[in-house]
Amino acid sequence: MKFGIQLLFVGLLMASCSEAQHSGENDVNTPSASDKAQKAIVSKVLSPEEFQALIGKEDYQLLDVRTQQEYAGGHIDTATNMNFFDADFKSQLEKLDKTKPVLIYCASGNRSGKATTVMLDMGFTEIYDLRGGYGNWPY
Repeated sequence: MKFGIQLLFVGLLMASCSEAQHSGENDVNTPSASDKAQKAIVSKVLSPEEFQALIGKEDYQLLDVRTQQEYAGGHIDTATNMNFFDADFKSQLEKLDKTKPVLIYCASGNRSGKATTVMLDMGFTEIYDLRGGYGNWPY
């Protein structure tokens, strides 16, 4: 009897999944394959050498997500400081261009990793994180 109920549950689950997949096929709001290809998401952790090679390219935005005190103690030239711990961090991120690549770093890589997740959820499509953060920055 117990097996029969489990089998029924699995059957119903599979049927609902199949219906959910089918119902989006003709949905006007469902992105086509070409739309998805054009908006490919890139999120990579780069070595300091790879990160350095991208700095200065005019289409990149350089973002330091450490506190103002950490930033004042030293930072990568041309970096914009937006403290990850600020209550309005997301609204600060809205000032950036979501269509342009972002180079991001913090002290060790922890906050920048979390900030990358926030940014991807907000629609940013290309983010490069400095492995080991500013503490790993040799330049």
